[in-house]
Amino acid sequence: MNDARKNLLESIDKTNSELFERIKNNPTPKPEELWQLSAERFVEWRKINDFPRLLKHFENRLLLFKEWKSDNGLTDEIILSTGKLTPFLEHKKLSKKKKLFVINQKSTDRETTFVTYEKLSGKKNQFGVDYEFEVITEFISYLDWLKQRNKNEVILNINRRQAPGFETEKVFIQSDFELLKMGGIKPPVNGFGILLKGKYLEFVNLCGLEWTGEINYGEFGSLDISYSACDNWIADGLKMALVDFEHCSIENFKISNSKIQQWRFYNCKLSGDFINSQFRLISIYGGLFSPVIKDCNLFNFDILKDKCLPDNNIYGYKTLKKIYADQGEENKSGEYYVLERDFYRKNSKGFNFVTKSISKFYWSYGKEPHRIIYFSIATIIAFSLIYFFSSNCISINIGPKQDLNFWDSLYFSVTAFTTLGFGDLSPIGELRIITTIEAFLGLLNMGFLISGFSNTKY
Repeated sequence: MNDARKNLLESIDKTNSELFERIKNNPTPKPEELWQLSAERFVEWRKINDFPRLLKHFENRLLLFKEWKSDNGLTDEIILSTGKLTPFLEHKKLSKKKKLFVINQKSTDRETTFVTYEKLSGKKNQFGVDYEFEVITEFISYLDWLKQRNKNEVILNINRRQAPGFETEKVFIQSDFELLKMGGIKPPVNGFGILLKGKYLEFVNLCGLEWTGEINYGEFGSLDISYSACDNWIADGLKMALVDFEHCSIENFKISNSKIQQWRFYNCKLSGDFINSQFRLISIYGGLFSPVIKDCNLFNFDILKDKCLPDNNIYGYKTLKKIYADQGEENKSGEYYVLERDFYRKNSKGFNFVTKSISKFYWSYGKEPHRIIYFSIATIIAFSLIYFFSSNCISINIGPKQDLNFWDSLYFSVTAFTTLGFGDLSPIGELRIITTIEAFLGLLNMGFLISGFSNTKY
């Protein structure tokens, strides 16, 4: 490390330490001061001023929270040692195994505690650095623990606000706990457009943030937001990548003349107006996605599924179907058409559900007419087997009497399915009903096949 860089880092650390000492015991510092803290100092401040109150609130307000902690051998000290509350609360993502682990990691110059999906123990060497891992405890997250007992709870239950839509807006969960206020400002950046400083934000009031210009991340971390109120954001002329939202309220988000890239929304309620902007590599998992999108270009903008989350994004499916069609991306538009129809199918009942299910598997609601060809071949072969084992019910009208083989049965099935009916073979008795059914299926298939290919662009 050269002297200039060393001096710069020492200056940054000194400034950060001085700011931390100044607001260390202040429970209500200015939002600008909290943004300027490093990620580590920010967590340290919250452990002193904010997190203990939040955990006490959960004990008093959340269903069976004390019992969950006791049942899993968790204490406030263990939870606070990780510096994050979300992993202890949310459903474990994309995994059938629900066990989680609190791990202590030691190296020669650093010791950290974190939550992981896999058990880590013993000594390991990673990238030339020796680490020692110790399992502090294993547990099941709060929401997964409740689910095992057929119960549920809303963690970010925003049911009271003061001065909504103004810089001084206050947000409360479960009526009486005020979220830490860090909104109502323009997040501070340095002269190079680098955000000061990247953080993991959870249970924070970020309402009314204003974003503009090109914003990047330096070496001090990116921006991850969980269980927070992010309503009434304004982004005008913004160029920004890599923001991650989980379990957030993001209502009335106004984006205009911006370039947004690699943003992820997991189980978020997102609404607003997106105007004249470009979006790349955007991922929506569950939640409720219902913004109005006008004059925007979408590239790899996808609504994805996680089995842990309910599917309520019918408006999002309709919106992306139309936008991708307007952009000439028929395949992507078709994907969202299928998702839209599938949503209606899953929410229908009785005979309506049966007919929609047949349409889905038969030709994917008209978007995959080539499936009809496979269905037709399977139908012909299936009926030819019936004819082969019932050959005594097939009359030979032309030529000498003889035993029918499988190829004769297949030929008879094709003539019945296509309604050609050459007349050299005829069904007798009850087989006439089966032949009529096959002919009816053949007529239907031909009609659907023509309709499907005439309405599908390739």
